[in-house]
Amino acid sequence: MGITVREALKIGGLKSARVVAGEKGLDRKIDYVLTIDVPDAAKWIRGNELLLTAAYVFLKNPEMEKKFIYELVEKNCAALAIKPGRFIDAIPPQMIKVAEEKNFPIIELPLDISWHDIVNPIMQEILNKEASRIKRSQEIHNELMKVMIYGGGLNAIVSCLSYILNCPVLIVDESLTLLSFSDYEETKNELSHKSPLNVIEELQNKGILKKIKNYKKPIRVKIKSIVRYAEAVIAPVIVKDEVYGYIIFLVKDSLLDDLDLIAAEQAAVVTAIEILKMQAVKEAEGKAKREFFENIITGNLRNPQQITSRLKYYGINLKEDIVVIIMYINYGNVQNAEEKYKIVEKTLESILEGYIVIRRGEEIVLICSFSNDETIGRYDKISNICKVLSESLDYEDIKFGISDFHNDVSDIAEGYKEARKAIELMDLMKNKTKIAFYKDFWIYDFILNCPGSKELIKFCDKKLLKLLEYDCKNKEENLLTTLRIYLDCMGRHNLAAEKLFIHRNTLNYRLNKIKEVLNCDLNDPSIRLKLEVSLRIIDLQQ
Repeated sequence: MGITVREALKIGGLKSARVVAGEKGLDRKIDYVLTIDVPDAAKWIRGNELLLTAAYVFLKNPEMEKKFIYELVEKNCAALAIKPGRFIDAIPPQMIKVAEEKNFPIIELPLDISWHDIVNPIMQEILNKEASRIKRSQEIHNELMKVMIYGGGLNAIVSCLSYILNCPVLIVDESLTLLSFSDYEETKNELSHKSPLNVIEELQNKGILKKIKNYKKPIRVKIKSIVRYAEAVIAPVIVKDEVYGYIIFLVKDSLLDDLDLIAAEQAAVVTAIEILKMQAVKEAEGKAKREFFENIITGNLRNPQQITSRLKYYGINLKEDIVVIIMYINYGNVQNAEEKYKIVEKTLESILEGYIVIRRGEEIVLICSFSNDETIGRYDKISNICKVLSESLDYEDIKFGISDFHNDVSDIAEGYKEARKAIELMDLMKNKTKIAFYKDFWIYDFILNCPGSKELIKFCDKKLLKLLEYDCKNKEENLLTTLRIYLDCMGRHNLAAEKLFIHRNTLNYRLNKIKEVLNCDLNDPSIRLKLEVSLRIIDLQQ
């Protein structure tokens, strides 16, 4: 609503008026036109008034001449128009001096101009402008409602606004990522997506968007990023009293006037509704996606065709050999579990393709795959993935459990159990490593779940008790450890001696002693298998 003092000087009786002070304040806004004839007129001023006076209030009142302009400026008055010649010969110099200092317009009126010649044309112009504003508002509202009814999303919103306002429009989210952009004359204009990004960077560097976030109202600012566009009008997109993004209008030669600021406000509302819709869809899709992954992991969904079809829908392609990796994080007092998960997601984007990742309490479950031609070095690759993830979090209390490889998506649930079991067995064995492969622990899982495990333990005690007794009496020889390393090295003497840091002759002496104590042939494969199982049983008892 309202017109500027500069605009008023081109209307009716003010056309023949003269500005004697405060020319820098001619852009002050006029909402009302009033005449004054009492000394305390400033008390009744609400702001944005053009005051008309024949200067009777200043007659024989020099004290008022000194303070009156200060009072008007304080009340945000638009301007003071004085008609000298009847009560005063000229506008007092001290009033002109103060008005010039405060950039407050003082207008000298010709003696023959009536108040009607000033009041009526200006008020008519103000009313016409308000009517135009209402009409413009309705036009904008109707166009934006069409966008909402017929859909089209953010792209349709910026295209509509760009067409209505005849200027480029862009929408960014709260993190200043460009979501949508439209140039009202793309065929003629060379404004590229790079230019809006420059505008966003300038606004961010100046801290303007931060101010808008606090103020939560559209504002107009000068920009330098694009020479052809002098200003930017920025409106915050507010959802539940939180700023979710911004709509930015690039204004050429200040063509976008105050009437069009309403477009920014209305567009912000429509954009907020669109963002809420997008969030609702995204949340629904995210919930369905999470439930699908949960059903795969827990084994509630085992149909390979259904699983493969849904994975394809989500753009996930798991190859032949599928592995499940559980990342167990003991957060303790750390409250930012979701933030840690986001770091993992971002890290995985840079090192893997075609995978599933989901957070389950203190677990982050990763499902990925390798092609058959990657048989050699796959375990090294998995170890490297675990190390990269651990380093990205910069957090020490992390353990990884890795399943065996599976050829069918319906076996993912089995892989999840294996990965969890690997961590559990690693803790049971008091293993200090952070990465546990199920392939290294399956024998313990087998023994613990074997129906005849008690009989196996009895068998183990009978077979290896003599070695334990011998080692207690002869601590330098370590026959039990020697047997374990020898079996791990698959009977290769040189490798076993190297790992034990002893001479080969010493190894042969110990092996002969073991054969003598156990009364068995270590070259017999069946005997060696029994001994290996027995050693694993002993591990579980320690």
